[in-house]
Amino acid sequence: MAFDILDLIWRDLDRMARAGSTPLQLLADPASWVVAGHRIGRALQSLPTALRTPLLFAYRPCEMAIGAVAGMSLPARAEIGGGLRVHGTGILVSPNAHIGRDCDLCRGAMLAETETGAPWLGDRVHVGSGAKILGGVRIGNDARIGACAVVDWDVPDGGIVAGVLGVVETVRGRRRPPLLDSVRRMVRSFLPRPTQLLLRAG
Repeated sequence: MAFDILDLIWRDLDRMARAGSTPLQLLADPASWVVAGHRIGRALQSLPTALRTPLLFAYRPCEMAIGAVAGMSLPARAEIGGGLRVHGTGILVSPNAHIGRDCDLCRGAMLAETETGAPWLGDRVHVGSGAKILGGVRIGNDARIGACAVVDWDVPDGGIVAGVLGVVETVRGRRRPPLLDSVRRMVRSFLPRPTQLLLRAG
């Protein structure tokens, strides 16, 4: 588990560095501390109860202090993949939310839980400034949620949601489930191509 946490922290820092942050900026950026604190909290939760309880008791004040300084909340219970980048303050994430790998959360972004559940984000999702994702919705891979958009329904892979009312202006990529595409590819691999049929007929 320790190696998994180190791998996640390394991926987080590597992605921030590739975006142009220097080592000194990473050390001074409160967002880096919040993300690293989340990783440590997740690691502590996986320990046996005898170790977990006292360590979490000591960890909570540190988590709250770092969150207060950075102006954001990344609960340790939230499942967040490696490569997370956070920009600005006011970011709130539900403890039961799921965030995939290499995602971006901008200033004021909110992933809020409702009676329908908590948001589920795929990989490489960009959540713009002030955007709100509400309830148990699924945001597909490579989706982009525009600034101030309010989303309370599923967004397909590659979907772009823009506007205060959260209108899907453009959808890139496929709407069909990935499983259906896999079945179609498998069936087509067994069938001859139309050009082959024409050659045989000629």
